[in-house]
Amino acid sequence: MRVVLVAPNSKAHTVTPPLGLGYLASSLRKRGHEPAIVDLAKLRLGGKSAAAAVLKQAPGLIGVSVLSTAYLPARRLIRAIRARRPELPLVVGGPHITALPEDALENLEVGLGVIGEGEHVFPELVDRVASGMLVDDGIPSLCHYQGGSAACSPRAPFINDLDSLPFPAWDLIDPRTYPDLSHQLLHKKFPVAPVMTSRGCPFDCNFCASTTLWGRGWRTRSYGNVVDEIELLARDYQVKEIHFEDDNFTLKASHAAAICEEVIRRGLDIVWCTPNGVRVDSLTDELVRLMKRSGCYGLAFGIESGSQAILDHNNKKLDLDNVAAKIEMVKRHNIETHGFFIVGLPGETVDTIKETIRFARRMPLDRANFALLAPLPGSDIFRKYLLGCGNGNEIDYSAFNYFTPFPMGELDAAALNKWQRRSVFSFYGRPRQLWHLAHHTRPAQIKEVVKALVHYST
Repeated sequence: MRVVLVAPNSKAHTVTPPLGLGYLASSLRKRGHEPAIVDLAKLRLGGKSAAAAVLKQAPGLIGVSVLSTAYLPARRLIRAIRARRPELPLVVGGPHITALPEDALENLEVGLGVIGEGEHVFPELVDRVASGMLVDDGIPSLCHYQGGSAACSPRAPFINDLDSLPFPAWDLIDPRTYPDLSHQLLHKKFPVAPVMTSRGCPFDCNFCASTTLWGRGWRTRSYGNVVDEIELLARDYQVKEIHFEDDNFTLKASHAAAICEEVIRRGLDIVWCTPNGVRVDSLTDELVRLMKRSGCYGLAFGIESGSQAILDHNNKKLDLDNVAAKIEMVKRHNIETHGFFIVGLPGETVDTIKETIRFARRMPLDRANFALLAPLPGSDIFRKYLLGCGNGNEIDYSAFNYFTPFPMGELDAAALNKWQRRSVFSFYGRPRQLWHLAHHTRPAQIKEVVKALVHYST
């Protein structure tokens, strides 16, 4: 069957190959189906134009991956497709569907959804659609909407043997065809390809939805399997930079070290960084030295707040005194440092925001993000403060963008916007940070870098 997998457009400043759809496509090929991928974020298409681009691929079935930050564009796309081809089978999946399956299917008016990891479930669903069999009989992780209500079958077990999955269908998401706007925008070399070496997270921060999506267990690919993929990307797609997108790439030092050692052993001419961040407290001098030898030039850290009280209140198990020592250690190895901070976490006050600003300025960070809290579906904050508020109002998904405030304490929306601006200006209004930003911005990125700074400071 011809299956067209779709990544909806959004307002994101970055555009990267959709790894999830790449894995689904290769899993479909393994079962004899013919996948295509339409990345509307790369094409910058929405509405009727987006629907036309999807239908041009002559689908027998359409699968739409839905992020909460792209929920509204996904809804518009689905409605436009339905208006033109109501008979086409359409299935939704992805993080938003996994977190809110019944609500999502009802509001998207879609009959079928897949929750969790889809590499095993979705091909089985396609098999049944292609053969005309019942699709809601015995398939785990399947949600079915009919007669005004939705129900989901029990979730399939997480995939423990990640090496059993075929590599993403890189020919359908060729990194060379993507704009020079990788995750976190700035990078050293191009083309850039994202790679995941593990799934899952044993931590349970209030603001994060990772455990809902991937579980609390931590599952890894073997180092040989990971480096085989990197070698393929370098050889067949001329990729020069790898972005490790794991939630916990360095959780177990031996895992990260084995990958670095294999990259060195094979003599791969690549550089790499971790734009999704690593646990800064998991780093050792020995590991960072090995990372540097294998091509690492940048490490990002999810610090979230410069207030220990806010970190503790939001279950971020991190000691700020340890963070300072680790960042200084990383800088001694001449590796770029990037800190992530969230403005507006539950318990936030003007004083705790000031603590965050002072901490960020005191650290030897080359870059820093000061994002407003987005209470992502699947997170504890979403469950407690949005689902648990009991006001019956529809959730405004247009605000899930990291620069629209969600007041959750004593600070109102205007105050949160003001303090986000002050955070950005205070950090980047220094010569060293401005020089670093200008020096590392490539010509094709200038427009989006400026737009990002405007979004985060207005």
